Amino acid sequence: MALTFAEARSILTEEQLSGDSVFEILAAIGRHGSSESRDEARDLLIRVLDRQEEVPSGQIDLLQGLIRIHGLFPYMENVDELPIQDQLAYEAHRPYPEIHGDVVLHAEQAMVYERLLEGENVVLSAPTSFGKSLVIDAVLAARNFRNVAIVVPTLALMDETRRRLSRLSSDYKIITHGTQVPGDRNLYVMTQERLLDMGDLPQFEFFAIDEFYKLDPAHSDERSNRLNLLLRRLLEMDAQFYLLGPNITELASGAADRLRATFIGTGFTTVATDVERISATEAELPDALAAVLREVGSGTLIYCRSPKRSREVARWLIERGIHGGNNLDSAADWIGDTYHPDWIVGEALRQGIGIHHGSIPRALGHHIVRLFNEGRLPYLIVTSTLIEGVNTTARNVVVLDNKVGNKKYDYFTYSNIRGRSGRMFQHFLGRVVVFNPEPRRSDLVVDVPVLSQPSDTSLEILIQLPPDELTPENAERLKPILEQSIVSVETVRKNAGLSPIRQLDAAQQMAEAPSRWSESLSWRGAFPSTSQMRDLAELLFALTRGGSAVKTAAQLGARVNILRRQRGNVRALAEDQIESRGVMPDIAVEDALDFQRNWAQFRIPAALTALGNLADDVLSKAGRPHSDTRVFAGALENLFLPPYVTVLEEYGLPTQVGLKLEPILRLQDASGLDDVLSTLRRIDASGHDLTPFEREMLDDTQAGL
Repeated sequence: MALTFAEARSILTEEQLSGDSVFEILAAIGRHGSSESRDEARDLLIRVLDRQEEVPSGQIDLLQGLIRIHGLFPYMENVDELPIQDQLAYEAHRPYPEIHGDVVLHAEQAMVYERLLEGENVVLSAPTSFGKSLVIDAVLAARNFRNVAIVVPTLALMDETRRRLSRLSSDYKIITHGTQVPGDRNLYVMTQERLLDMGDLPQFEFFAIDEFYKLDPAHSDERSNRLNLLLRRLLEMDAQFYLLGPNITELASGAADRLRATFIGTGFTTVATDVERISATEAELPDALAAVLREVGSGTLIYCRSPKRSREVARWLIERGIHGGNNLDSAADWIGDTYHPDWIVGEALRQGIGIHHGSIPRALGHHIVRLFNEGRLPYLIVTSTLIEGVNTTARNVVVLDNKVGNKKYDYFTYSNIRGRSGRMFQHFLGRVVVFNPEPRRSDLVVDVPVLSQPSDTSLEILIQLPPDELTPENAERLKPILEQSIVSVETVRKNAGLSPIRQLDAAQQMAEAPSRWSESLSWRGAFPSTSQMRDLAELLFALTRGGSAVKTAAQLGARVNILRRQRGNVRALAEDQIESRGVMPDIAVEDALDFQRNWAQFRIPAALTALGNLADDVLSKAGRPHSDTRVFAGALENLFLPPYVTVLEEYGLPTQVGLKLEPILRLQDASGLDDVLSTLRRIDASGHDLTPFEREMLDDTQAGL
């Protein structure tokens, strides 16, 4: 009697395979896929592939036939020996022209690829293992675009995307920074902030937005405002587009109506996943986690809710003897020497435990992930910053916490974390261990406020829209901004992405005491004095508000002054905090890194530039002089270091290594970033005092250029 599908699944899970059982399992997959559920049949087929060394040679043709039927063409082997119909189907799924090696698309990828080649706009929702980004590569290779924009949510993903697309560098110049000079055909790979800050954008013919669900403020943060504004500008160019992301049910009706795009939602996966739930109290958690890691072994991501939690978890594992890894001492030594010898990141790495979260320096974060992907680092503790888009070779995912920060995650976020297990061509079967109940399943509908204009659309978006496009309700909400006389509406719009209300607050303070603020903004040279910076912090705090690293205006001013004195030296900044405030090294290092990354290199420079624009308007009306704030904003963004040193972090070269190489990179004489990158490609640093890990990081950076 023929096996039922459930029986076939049970045998595959629990028993050693034999020739007869393999045939019956494959037959059950064929029947189930044709009459019941193709998704369930494909899942079991992938599980067979995970054990294909047990498939007798006489059953290989049947296995290959099922692979073709289920569209898993990348998994077909010995194609030349297959029947002609299978060979033709295989070749029909190869993109033309070929891209970086012997790439063949699976059936759903090919369908999206063909729609894009036909000129359609596509919004794709597909699982992590689908290979959504590979479709971009294939389209760019096939279409003769002059200017393309690839918008990514983070600088880490920007670097990963740049490295992947470097295979197309003979066809396109890849631009990740506004100082680069465009070529004849260009790929702009940038975050929304960086692309908007370029000012006048080229005429794009095609654009893609990765993780497009971040257009919806309900699934993002204040950065969604700038992503919405960028989308509007790109849509005005009438360019073809491709929006991609995971686990989305549909677009909200108002957004879908205006996008004029084909929405494709698919559950097609190229890996199978086993999910196991473990119940443990908080007191039992450390031992239970250690036991899980001993069982599942290497290639394991451990999801935690926050950087603080990641430190706690790392100490649990160190205390319980979890260890492994290959040739990590040099990396651990470098981290200790560069940041602080007692920082948990170095201590954990020495034991084979990586830590990755939002305060980790970009280049270091890249190399920690690289060590994990190379199999040299068995365990990687992560927060949501790694889950959002950066690819890893994780076989297993342990979901320790059910929160992002202090907020419980929803089903969408849980699915995104879970989807990081398994990897096409490396791990057919992923394993997920969850220490909390699964969130209630729910649909994810993505809204795009700049298109649908709900009643809670942010003022940052509304102020950029023409009056005739505003709904009556939103026009009324915007009236106080449009009808005030403190600062011109043009100035408020110029400071795109900053809250209009905060801008009015700062402008009001400036208008009430023009003499005071003119004195604070009139500098001897390009930079304010220490006392002027302390005074200006009041206005800057009004524009930025507070956060974990900056709680008061006085603290903002003091931290900028200290940073200027220490010129971005994290170890010196951390030791200053340890001595002056008595904080632990972990907290001191990560607090210094958080301030540098999120405040000194992002929020405060943006606020300084906006402050200069407000002064141009408000103080000029009062006949008061002021300095240009942009030079100081740029210096702060560069941490008061030589030009391009901090930019090279985005390419995988840590600031500290860039400073060592400054004499041969000749940064002060460089004509631009392109000149620096050209020199970096060619240099041989063997004669310079680089540690083994620094040499390794340099080699990786050069290989990725």
